Parts: sequence; C-alpha cells; structure tokens
Amino acid sequence: MCGIFGYFCNSEVDIQNVLELLKILEKDKLKGEETHVGGHGAGICFLDGSGNIMVHKVGKTNSSPAKNLSSFRDLTQQKSRIILGHVRHASSELMYTIEYAEATQPYKVNCLGLEVISAHNGYVRNYTMMKDNLKEKHQFESEKIGFVDSEVIPHLFEEKLMTYRDEAEAGKKTWQTLEGNNAAVLLSLTGNTRLLHLLHKGHSRGMHVWKNNKGEIILCSREKPLRQVFDNLLKEGAFEKILSIEWRVDKEAYQVYEITQLW
Repeated sequence: MCGIFGYFCNSEVDIQNVLELLKILEKDKLKGEETHVGGHGAGICFLDGSGNIMVHKVGKTNSSPAKNLSSFRDLTQQKSRIILGHVRHASSELMYTIEYAEATQPYKVNCLGLEVISAHNGYVRNYTMMKDNLKEKHQFESEKIGFVDSEVIPHLFEEKLMTYRDEAEAGKKTWQTLEGNNAAVLLSLTGNTRLLHLLHKGHSRGMHVWKNNKGEIILCSREKPLRQVFDNLLKEGAFEKILSIEWRVDKEAYQVYEITQLW
C-alpha cells in the first residue's frame, strides 16, 4: 500500500517542501506495520504557471525515490497551488514493476476527451475484470511493463463520466465498482469544472483531510508526516480536519469537493 498527499489552495507552496514531505511519508511506518509507506517509486503532478498539469515520476532506485524527484531541474524551483503527490509500495505480485516510472503514480489520462488525474493506495482486487469490461479504447501507461491495478481507476472513471455526464455520480459509480482495500484521489477536469473526488473502501494506510472556510483542501495518508512540514500552514490557514481515517480502520467514504475557484 502507498501514500498520497494533496494540496488544493489559493496560495502557492514550494514544490521543494512537498518533496520533503514525500521523503518523510515514504519512510513512515507505524508499530505493527510490516512495511514502510513507500520506497518503490514516487511521483508528483502540479499546476504550472501556464495552467498546464505537469507530471514527474520515478521508480525504485538505490536511494529515496522521493529524493530522486529533485533531479528534475524544472521541478525543484516550482511553486503551485494544485499538487497531487504519491509514494509507492507495490503489492507482492507487482514487485517486478518497481523500477519503472510507468508503474508509479499519479496517472494523468485523457483517452476520451475528459482529463482525469489519479493517485491510489491499496489493491484493486477486481482490476482485471474492470479492465476487461471497459467499453472504449484506452491507452495504458503501465501496460508496456505489466499492467498495474491502480491505472484502471482513472480509465473507468472516464467511461463513467461519459455515461452519466455528472461528475459526482460518475465518481460514486467508480467507487461502487472497486473491490478490496482502497483509497483514491481523483481530479476530474471537465470543461470549466474542477472537482476533487475522494474514495475510500475497506482499510488503507490512512486518509486525513483538512479544509478551511475558503474552500481550500489539504490531504495526506498520514497526519504526522504532514504536520512535520506543513503544521504552520494548517494553523495559519485556519484548516480544520473534516475526515480522519487511521491505518487499519475499515471505513467507506466517498466525498466530492468543488475546487474550480482554486484553479
């Protein structure tokens, strides 16, 4: 299982600070956990100054994958107000994919004219069936090295968006289809609308969400690593926790947040 971080605010934050958080998050391990949260890859996507979503990802190396993201020269000097980060710990059956960036998240897909960005923590037990049941033609980034279960989620969501034409209903149908222990964050970019979808089923590494009266949102799989880097930001921004799911807690949740005004 993996770790997720999200930042959706009016004010920009240094990407370098996010990389510091990801380095802490990937090494996080609670008492009783068999593995660290990450270590098998890391990735980040962010809104740049031109209004484009940029994605940078690395697979497992001899050092910290999150630290290796700093090797992208155009990344460490960036600031952004829309950021989705991910640190990967692969399931046992996908260990052979850990050196490949294509198996790392976030995923940015646009096969049907509807851009979707996703980050996932867990294991999609029925991912083969979900992939086989897709009706449209899709291109999968991870297929060249062995399909990763996480990548089926944004593609299924694309098709649900085409079917229901309602982002919240499409997200709910996607959530209902997932089997297993899963937490996922989806960004749907349709027309001028920007929505943040949070899906949780079973148990995961955890999920904590903060929101303030400006509609700004910060989320992370683990609270302690987040506070190590962004505690002052939470306090100064008057953020209040609106969702808290701890490791091993079995909980179902599907929530949608409007973030168009933050874009």
